Amino acid sequence: MKYSTLLLEKAEAIVLLKLNLPEALNPMSHEMSREFPQAIEEIRRDPEIKGLILTGNGQAFSAGGNLKIMQQRTKIPPFRHKEEVRQFYRSFLTIRSLTIPTIAAVNGYAIGAGACLALACDLRIASEKAKFGFTFVKIGMHPGMAATYLLPRIVGAAKAYELLATGDLIDASEAYRIGMVNKVVKPEELMDAAREMAGKIAAMPMVAAKTMKESIYINLEEPSIEVALDREAAHQSLTFTTNDIQEGIAAAMEKRKAKYSDNI
Repeated sequence: MKYSTLLLEKAEAIVLLKLNLPEALNPMSHEMSREFPQAIEEIRRDPEIKGLILTGNGQAFSAGGNLKIMQQRTKIPPFRHKEEVRQFYRSFLTIRSLTIPTIAAVNGYAIGAGACLALACDLRIASEKAKFGFTFVKIGMHPGMAATYLLPRIVGAAKAYELLATGDLIDASEAYRIGMVNKVVKPEELMDAAREMAGKIAAMPMVAAKTMKESIYINLEEPSIEVALDREAAHQSLTFTTNDIQEGIAAAMEKRKAKYSDNI
């Protein structure tokens, strides 16, 4: 199947899925949200595929959400926003339903929902040029894309709160230090390292590998990710009614420091 926002390349038992809007740093667009689950389903149906590598085309993994779309969303009712954003994020989180190993090869910026998409994979290998940032709060938005579910389970509650509450960017070495990524490599070695890891797991007995993955995640999913998504969607829809999010988005688009005003 051909996609307008994605590239799907199969090499033997390993498939490479690329976010493919490089001129805009691979933002997670509405069109991509429609195509992404289709690509995941195409991968699921192919019995020959034993591993998936997810990366971004060009200089970034994903810059996250589209600021112009977010600005438009400040004008819609919270309950409508809640349902729409829930469906949007769920479409990308379909990657978690795959039984094969999934590896994020983070080649550059992974910001906001883009960073969460990397967290949704089983493993993360980062280029030395990679940067991670859960920057929702910097535009006045409650985190989404299951950030409050995925991040604490990977780096612990205290570090997750720090990253979410400050919106600070961290480099690949810091991401490795806190356990967010499994390995850091030179940029030119990234895809080879990801393929090596995927191939190593794909060479294992697949029944054992697949059931092991299921067991690991079942033990972690209390409360369920659906509960986290529902809570995030509700809180995020409320932040979209504030003056702060309008100011935050405008400041980001104008590349200036935001001046927040809302209090609760």
